[in-house]
Formats: sequence, structure tokens, C-alpha cells
Amino acid sequence: MSGRNLPYRDRGGDRGGDRGSRGGRGFSGDRGGSRGSSSDRGDRGGRGGRGGRGGQQSGPSRMLLAPTQPPDPNALSYENQYIKDTAKDTQKDHQLARRPGYGTQGRAMVLRANFFEMQFKPDQEYHSYRVDISVKKDGDGFKHAEKIPKAHRQFLMDAFLQERRFQENIGPATDGTTEIVLNRQLDDTSSFVRRIGDAAVAPGDKRPIYKATLIYQGSVKPDDFKNILRNPKQRGPMENEAVILRILNIVMSAHPYKDPGIYISGRGRTKFFRMGPGKEAWPMGGGIEAARGYFSSVRFGTGKFLLNLNVNHGAFYKPGPLSALVKEYMVVYGEDREHLGRYLKGLKIYAIHLPKRKDAFGKPQYAIKSILGVATPQDGKVKGANPNELPRVKRLASSPGNVQFFMNQEGRPGRYVTVTEYFEKTYNMKIRCHDMPVVNVGNMEHPSYLPLDVCEVVPGQGFGGDPATSQRQAMIKVSCRKPPENYESITTDGLNIMGITAGKTVERGIKVLPDMVTVPARILNTPVLKYGSQKTTPRFGSWNLANTKFCSGATIPTPAVLWLRKGRDLFETPNMCVQKFTKKLREHGMKVNDPTMYLQASLSGGPESESKNREAIKQLFIKLLNGNVKFAIVILSDANSKVFDWIKYSGDIKTGIITHCMQVDKLNRGDDQYLSNNAMKVNLKFGGANQVLDGSHSKFIGQGKTMVVGLDVTHPTGTDPPSWPSVAAIVASIDGRMAQWPGEIMIQGRRVEHVEVLQQLMYRRLELWKTHNGGTLPMNILVYRDGVSEGQFDMVLNFELPLIKKACAELYNRSMPYITIVVCGKRHNVRFYPTIEKDQDRTQNPINGCVVDRVVTRPIFWDFYLQAQAPLQGSARPAHYIVIHDDIFRNPKTNPEGKPADMIQELTHNICYMMGRATRSISYATPAFLADKMCDRARKYMLAYYYAFMQPRGPGSDGKMPPPPPDCVQLEKSIVSKMAYI
Repeated sequence: MSGRNLPYRDRGGDRGGDRGSRGGRGFSGDRGGSRGSSSDRGDRGGRGGRGGRGGQQSGPSRMLLAPTQPPDPNALSYENQYIKDTAKDTQKDHQLARRPGYGTQGRAMVLRANFFEMQFKPDQEYHSYRVDISVKKDGDGFKHAEKIPKAHRQFLMDAFLQERRFQENIGPATDGTTEIVLNRQLDDTSSFVRRIGDAAVAPGDKRPIYKATLIYQGSVKPDDFKNILRNPKQRGPMENEAVILRILNIVMSAHPYKDPGIYISGRGRTKFFRMGPGKEAWPMGGGIEAARGYFSSVRFGTGKFLLNLNVNHGAFYKPGPLSALVKEYMVVYGEDREHLGRYLKGLKIYAIHLPKRKDAFGKPQYAIKSILGVATPQDGKVKGANPNELPRVKRLASSPGNVQFFMNQEGRPGRYVTVTEYFEKTYNMKIRCHDMPVVNVGNMEHPSYLPLDVCEVVPGQGFGGDPATSQRQAMIKVSCRKPPENYESITTDGLNIMGITAGKTVERGIKVLPDMVTVPARILNTPVLKYGSQKTTPRFGSWNLANTKFCSGATIPTPAVLWLRKGRDLFETPNMCVQKFTKKLREHGMKVNDPTMYLQASLSGGPESESKNREAIKQLFIKLLNGNVKFAIVILSDANSKVFDWIKYSGDIKTGIITHCMQVDKLNRGDDQYLSNNAMKVNLKFGGANQVLDGSHSKFIGQGKTMVVGLDVTHPTGTDPPSWPSVAAIVASIDGRMAQWPGEIMIQGRRVEHVEVLQQLMYRRLELWKTHNGGTLPMNILVYRDGVSEGQFDMVLNFELPLIKKACAELYNRSMPYITIVVCGKRHNVRFYPTIEKDQDRTQNPINGCVVDRVVTRPIFWDFYLQAQAPLQGSARPAHYIVIHDDIFRNPKTNPEGKPADMIQELTHNICYMMGRATRSISYATPAFLADKMCDRARKYMLAYYYAFMQPRGPGSDGKMPPPPPDCVQLEKSIVSKMAYI
């Protein structure tokens, strides 16, 4: 919703972008399936639903019928000239790796990319102003406001744009917080004074008075930047690149910003959702809905500015009564009182028991409050508090009748009243939500309690937490759309919401061409895989395990079976089903006996039974330890995440017993594909190799001289405890087969982006390689670094690369290894669309193996887009790879055949077929994918520890919790070199 008429509304923070923090997981505008990559719980790779609008296409889609122009010859000519001019340049330290050329391998084709060329009025200039805000309180003069509520700042920015001086054809645009951009410079310094709320000020009114003043920051001319973009002598990023992109993104958001029905979010204000007329939203459960909108971002292309426009889906709190939201929450999460407080934290509500008051624009407005959480027994218990006036809260998330606060009374002694009593007497209200929790809209020191009856959720609030499995599945159904549907949405509604169709951007000196740009692309050859003595060539990115032995079958310890029952199960005993599974393990080449130990426990539902369930599972693991069991097949009755987390924590962290979980209904059906999918994971857990690349497709890696590494860092989400740390994960190959990827996890500082302990992590990976390779260390180290945005490349070069080198210096006696670091980006909004039928697959995506490295990339960077997977449904999202440091591929000692661009593209493509738990190529490089999965597993370890040991324990606690200890994510020493996490 527009801040123009919502003086208290907070537009929200970053919900996505090119990774940034993983907190607040954004959802892209599409999802592609990958059936073979189900989790350890069993096969969850089902198809899901298509969801969303845009019905079935009849006949060829407009995506194929639209006229296709050849890729811009000027851009291609410039790129060729740049490579020629820089061929003899030497690489300097602390600089990004220079592009050595463009790829040539594969079948050539032409695709559309979801970019639109931007043209500017000659000599167009944009002037930037910072808005400085001062505050006046209690009769004092104006003082600079170091910190003011976001909603107040938003209100002042909107009020500023209502000033007459901004209505005189100067094209005002704003980021809504600190900056205003104009088409021409103002003649004088502008300022104005506003009070938040009613214009009439009552005696004793303490609402702040603000003064906002424009401070000129300078101007930019797009033509100046275009001239540099077209200069082959330009060797690196331009000065003020971030400034021009920021300003142009503000200008492009000006039209939707003026629409009161459009909500704008995202870092740089790049996501646009209709929350009024035309809203497209679908329920996700838990009081959350999935809304369809658009992502828009100005980017540099080859010699020009491009607008990247994509369909985007976001998770939002459902507007309306808060009581309805909490009821929906309980359907998904049960009565998890502690989690509910974090789920609601920061949510803004209208306090509808208070009278409306007019804002500065004269519109009646309920007061908006921000929820701190639910009522807790720790409320008010801070240093210096009067112990005789502390709130009395019976338990976490108590109801109105069970929460008392001390109320001072004029002329009489103060007394305690319940929330119910206070609202009945003060507002003559009958509390209907008497059995639901109250919320605290104050703070810990001075809580202010509201019953749910008087709370209405403000529209347009993004959900930044970690969604439950059912919510995630609902989002997938909505966002999973075919490429023609997304193409149609972008080129019609997307251009419309940005004001491009109606020519609104022309008023600000920008013409956006209505057709997507075309790019040259190539389809790389599919690698040949080996299973045992057999070879297979995948078709459409997939292959079959029927009648196939794995390349190397592991010897599996005799398993025990843990049967965790819940209510009535499908069978009286699991023996026959489990024996069918162990038979399948043997068919695929593993050596394993049938189980001899069967244990079971009956688990209960509801939050009150969680501690009993944990204790029951703990006792089972004690019996396994006493029986010297090394492997347990765990049969689960449902997908209870807390039970699964506790099993993994008990096995991987506490006992070293490797566990493999299977769901009772799927195990009972005994489907061959389900059993084979699970067999792949069991083989990997015990050191086996499922598939390897045929020698013809592993000439470089197959020499056994290159260790391939995956790195990732994950951060807390909006629903995680406030003490939650960040976690770093590393995986690495142990030989030239790239079949085994053991790894390690370590806790580090909260929201620290770089891998703090990389030296130790890399040292132990090198030692493990040495153990598996006769005491020889790798000549090359190829790192795929996940989770790094464009602004963090220098961090990797200047902090992480030196740590890798330090680890090597401890082990290498003489010559150091050659190191290449490739950043792997997947949370971007670039999509490609076929232009002719023969270049699309069965789902109307580009054929897998598609690579793009021209026109929508930049010559000064060595980057490329690669779509390795063939999705079962939805739209494919290519991975974006940026080589930021290279000692390997341009080096004639390690790559005597030359063609470094082709070599790294082919190798990266082949690595996407080495996800040992899947019979499909995956969407991005296997080591980066697995590092991400290790981070996910770390979250489960920490959640298990948290729910068992760290929750607030009643009145004696101050409510503050230390972060989880480092050892709660460290694998038990007997399994540190195994893929227990898979």
C-alpha cells in the first residue's frame, strides 16, 4: 500500500534480492521441480500443483509468436573488441578475475531474456536530495533526529511530495525513507514542519513535531555512464555505479509509488505487489497468503542500461482480524506458544478500540501499533523495576483473564486488574477472544497488553519467517507457472504496473522498449555417466536406476529399526517392508544384512507431549548404543519436524549413530523408485559412490588433482530466536570421482557474511583429501561459493581467499595449490525464454544445458548463466556464476588446451550431474547445493537443541538466552568424514 495515505505504515525491509541474508526467505516468480532430490525423510519430490492464473495455452504461445530480433550486433561487436583489447592484460592482485573470452561450445540458439532496453532523453540529468529530519519535543528547539520510527519517516517523505513546489513538472521520486530524486535542481533549500496525527493540538499533546529539510547531494547523467559502458578501454567497475543504479531504481518506482493500492518492498524498493484492486493472492495457511507481484531492477548490460523485470511471489500476513490469523496459525503449528510470539513479532495492527484521528492529509486513521510478542512471565522484570507493580502473567501467551497489570488510580491506591477487566470497564467491551493469548504492543520494560478482539492486521506486511512445510508447498503451487504464463504476465501486467505501457516513465526522461532483449545462447553436450560397468547418457536431464548397480556399493553395518508410532499405523510390524528395502540396497550393490533389532515407541501429539517424545527417543538411542548399533532405519508416522530434528540431533551430534528416516505410508507401498531414491542416500552416508562421470567428460577432474569445494553461510530468519547465530558450512570432494562430499558446520557471529573460521574448515578438508589420496595434496582447489551478493565480492577476495591460502601454507611444503573461486548465485531474477519450438523442452523451458554469457552480462566480469536442470514443472531458473579469482583455467600449466571460458562452463555443467542422491541434474553446482543443505541441517540441530534446553523456564528467567553452543552443530567424531547429512 502506498505510504501516501498511511502515515504509520512501515513498508518493510528486504525480502529477497540476490541472496543477502537468508532471513525472510523470498520466493521467486517460478519453481522448477527436481524429483530425485527428496529429503532424508523420504521421497518428497512430488509434482505439486500449477497454481496461479493464466489458464492453459491453446496453440503456440505468444512467447513463440512474438517477432524475434537478432541479438544486438553493436553489443556483440563491443564484447569482441573488449576481449581483443584485453588479451595481453595481466591480472592484478585483489581484482576480480578478468574475462578471458566467451564460450563457443554447444549448439547455438537465440533466447529472450527478461530485460528491456532503457533509452534516455538526451542530456537527461537526475538530481538527488537527502532528507534531513529534525524533531521538536517539550518546547525545545529542533534537533537532528538520530532515530525516528520508520512509519513516521515514511509519512514525512510522502507529505514532502505533496508540497506544491514538487508538482511543477520536476518528476519527483523517492525511496520512501531518506532520498528524493528530481528531474531538475531546485532554486532554494526546501523544508517544512509537520506533526504526526491531527492538525489540532490538544493541551499537553506530546506527539513529536518534525522538520524535514532537503540537502542537495549531486546529480548524475545516464549518458555519461553509457559512454563508459561502450568504451573498450574500461577495465573495471565505473565510479559511482551503485549511485546511478540506486537513483534510476528510485525513478522507476515513482509511478507505482503513487498508487495507493501497490505495496513496495525489497532492498532498493524493487518488489511491487497489488494490495488493492487487482490483488492476486492465495492462502498458504497459518494466517499467511501468497501474493503475486513483480520485481524490477535497473542493471548494466553490454553498452546500455537494462530493466530486469520478473514475476515475483511474496508471503504476506493476511489482513483482517488478528484473532483469525492466530486461529489459522494454530492449525499449522499447534499451540506452540513460544514460536507464536516470534511469528507475530514486528507485526503492525490497527488498534480499533481507540478513536480514529485525522492524519496530515485529513484522512481518519486508526492508531497503528507494533507487536513485540505475546505476554510472558518475564515482562517488566528489568533492572530497577518496582517488584510490587510487576505484571502478573501465569504462563507464556496467557489469555486476557490470566494477565494482570498494575493500574495507578488518581486519588486512590493502585491495584491489579486483568486485561479482561480493564477493557470491559474502560471501553465497555465484552472480550470474545477470552481463550486466546494477548499481545504486547509495548516493550519488555513497559508492556502494553491488547486482547485480540481490538487488533486488525494492517494490509501489505511481508512475512519474514521460515515457513512451515505446508506453507512452503502452498507457495510452490502458486508460484509454479509455465514460461509462457510468466512471459505473458511480464510483457503485459508487469510493464503496466511500472507505468511503462502508459508512457509514465517518459515524463521522467526514460523510454523503456516494450520487447524483451534477445541473447545468443548455446546448449552444452550432456555428460555420460557410469553406474558400475554400465554407461548412461541422461535425456532431458534425467536417467533411470532400474536394474542398475551403483558405481561403488558401500558395506553397511547391520541396521536396527526404530518405529515411532503415532495412533494407528498401516501395519502391525514393519519387518517385511524393511526387509524389502534392505533387499533393494543389495540390488544396487551394497553389502548389508537384514535388521535383527526392532525397537518402537508410541509418540503423542500436542506441545505438552514434546518433552515426553524427546525422552522416548532418547531412551531408544541409549538402547542402540548399548547394542553397539551404527545404523538405524527410522520409520516415521508423519512429517513432524520437531521429531525429525531431535532424531538427527541425537544421531549425528550426540551418539554418532547414522540414521535414515522413511515415512510409514511410502515404505508400506514399497514403490521401487521410492526405495531406490532412499538407497542412493544410504550408500552415500556410508562412503559409497552412486554415479561418476565417464572419462570422456572428466578429463580435468578425473586426473585426481583437483579438490572441489562448496561454501555457504546461513543466517537467522524472522521467526528464529533473537540469540540465533549464523552458520558456515563447507563440503569438499575427496578424490577425482566427485562422488563423496563430506563436510563440516561451524557456528559464527550473528549475520556475519564471511566465513570466519574458513582457515580451520579448509585445513581439515585438505587433510581428509590427503588421507584418501595416498598422502598427496591437491594441485588445484576449485571453490563454489554460495550466498554472496555482488557487493560482497571484495569480501571474498580480501578476507576469505587469504584464509584459504593460510590453510594451504600450513600443509604444503613447497609450491602452493592453484585456487579458483566461483560465486554461485541463485536468488536472482534473470529468466530466459525460447523463441522457437525446437529450442524448448517438454515444459516449454529452454533445453537444459543452456548457457548465456553475452549481452546481459558485462565484459569486465567473467560471468555466465547456466541452466543445467530440466524442471518437471514450472519455469527454470538458471544459476549465475561469477569467477572472481582464477589460478586454474587461464593457467597453461593446469589447462594446456586453453579455452578457459568453455572449460569452466562445461565443468560446471557436468558437476550439476554429480548430486549423488538424485537421478536428475540439479539447478546449480553440486558442492554449493550440498553446502546449502548442510546449513539447513545445522538449523535442525540448533532447533532440536533450542526446544530441549534453551526455552525460557519461568519467572526465574530474565527472558534472555545465550546463543546455542558451538558443539550443538558439530558431528560426533566417528562420523565427521561421512555424508551423514545427506
